[in-house]
Amino acid sequence: MMTILRQNTAIILWIVIFAFIGLIVVEWGADFSRTSQKGAESVGVVNGRAVGLEEFRQALRNAARMEQSQGRKVQDDQLVGEVWDSLVRELLAAQEIERLGIQVSDKELAYYTRNQPPREVQAITAFQTEGKFDINKYNQFLNDPQTYAEPANKSFVLQVENLIHNQLLNYKLQRLVTEGVQASPAEVHRFFLDHNEKVRVEYVFSPSSKVKDSEVSVSPADLDAYYQEHQSEFQHGDQVRMSYVVLARQPNAHDSLRVAQDAAQLRQEILQGADFAEMAKSLSEDPGSANNGGDLGPFTRGRMVKPFEEVAFALKPGEVSEPVLTPFGLHLIKVDEHQTNAQGEEEVRARHILLKFAASAETEDALRARIEAVKEAAKAKGLEAAAQEAGLEVRDSGFVGQGRQVPGLGEGSAWLVNLFLQHPAGEVAQGSNEQFYWLAQSKASRSKGTASLDDVRQQVERAVINEKKAERAGQLLQGLRAQAANLTQAATALGLEAHTTEPFARADQVPGVGRNNAFIKTAFQLQPGQVSEVVTMPRGAYLLRLVEKVAADESRFQATSQQLAGQVLRQRQNEALQIWFDRLYANAKIEDNRHHFGFTY
Repeated sequence: MMTILRQNTAIILWIVIFAFIGLIVVEWGADFSRTSQKGAESVGVVNGRAVGLEEFRQALRNAARMEQSQGRKVQDDQLVGEVWDSLVRELLAAQEIERLGIQVSDKELAYYTRNQPPREVQAITAFQTEGKFDINKYNQFLNDPQTYAEPANKSFVLQVENLIHNQLLNYKLQRLVTEGVQASPAEVHRFFLDHNEKVRVEYVFSPSSKVKDSEVSVSPADLDAYYQEHQSEFQHGDQVRMSYVVLARQPNAHDSLRVAQDAAQLRQEILQGADFAEMAKSLSEDPGSANNGGDLGPFTRGRMVKPFEEVAFALKPGEVSEPVLTPFGLHLIKVDEHQTNAQGEEEVRARHILLKFAASAETEDALRARIEAVKEAAKAKGLEAAAQEAGLEVRDSGFVGQGRQVPGLGEGSAWLVNLFLQHPAGEVAQGSNEQFYWLAQSKASRSKGTASLDDVRQQVERAVINEKKAERAGQLLQGLRAQAANLTQAATALGLEAHTTEPFARADQVPGVGRNNAFIKTAFQLQPGQVSEVVTMPRGAYLLRLVEKVAADESRFQATSQQLAGQVLRQRQNEALQIWFDRLYANAKIEDNRHHFGFTY
């Protein structure tokens, strides 16, 4: 048993703790209650408590191993964000546990350690009989003095106790937050009806896209009215505005010529006897087929891009094509066979080797040197002037909130916002992604508040135009209301289509329409055969006729009411926990210094 447990110790090291506030990924034994250490490097501070640099790196390593073990591929910047969020949540929860004096007694810890070990422990085969957890075997291990003489097994027990201790603390905090939450009988019945009372409707949709922007007019009064009505949507936290330029990481003519020469040389080697499949495994840049020797399997016409398809169907079995240019790069194609499939269609089974056009190391060096030169000029005279001299287009990000990606710079650019918020206007920073190198300069910042109409004028104008286009689209449907008996024929005469849904409940998503919207609300207000008023939504306008209403089976409610009550209660508790945590987070003093250490997110 000792050998088996020694092999399974790693399982416990990477257990994911599902606390009530979400995924928590931490290094075992990390002291999350410590205060900032003078002189120590920290990637952030949460209410005066530091997240050390090495601690954060270790948490990243742990999370990366866990993702790898689960076969999940996560971008580096996404992982940095997930681990940071998890650590902040864990710290906030730990601080509340400390503030409220929540504790776990030795008796409680001993009871749950012995009687309710985590699922990951129960899954270890050393503790199972005939594939099921055997608590007697588990307790025999805990009671054996030799367990604590073996360092690996002793560490195993301590890790299990540490896990259970954290789970109990979080459970007690959860109970404190949700102890006043209840689900009334009326709420439970409403929940039952929302999921079981159903309707089926016939509807006609008139899309806003058929109305041109020029066909509607927007006045200053329209903009002001919309802004006043939706002012809460324009509240914002601390924000920064910046200018930026990008340099595409594209191959130049010399790079493209090199790829063409490589493809021609590769073809020559294959014609001289080199194995096509082996060359594909070694050199093809198509990850989907390279490991299979470039094998694409059988395909019919219309499955591949046109240039590839034309060459593949023209080749004889065993022939290797000249390099074929497509948007993906250069291909060498070898056809294995032509055949006819069960549907009588001509098929080709082929292999290919893909060589992508990419910037060479020399081109990358030149691009980096160019962006560096623009950076130095921007420091001296500003980005606009430096970009103009370099022939680059300057783009404006608009105001961007803390923790948000910069529009146009994409994933991994949120750190830039944090950096600029901590420095005065004029700060310059550079970075890159797979598509381009970029250079940015902060222009202005603003504190938490409500954006003025001038700041969001474009956004408001677009929203008002969309509303008016939906209303205009709805005018087409007004004449159909009197033709409910033959709605489909009347719709066809207007160039519109009528659709009939499957029965749906209030809580369902209606295909092509969505969920929890005016369409669904209107459908349940109708009587069989009744036609609705025109319903306008962002995508356009709808006219509905109720085909049938399917009543909920009340006897089923009586049989499942207790189960439903538990489901509704858990939902209310989760809502209360989310509200509680949102307030906790909003009132926290969080200092995020990840960008100082080169982390992108």
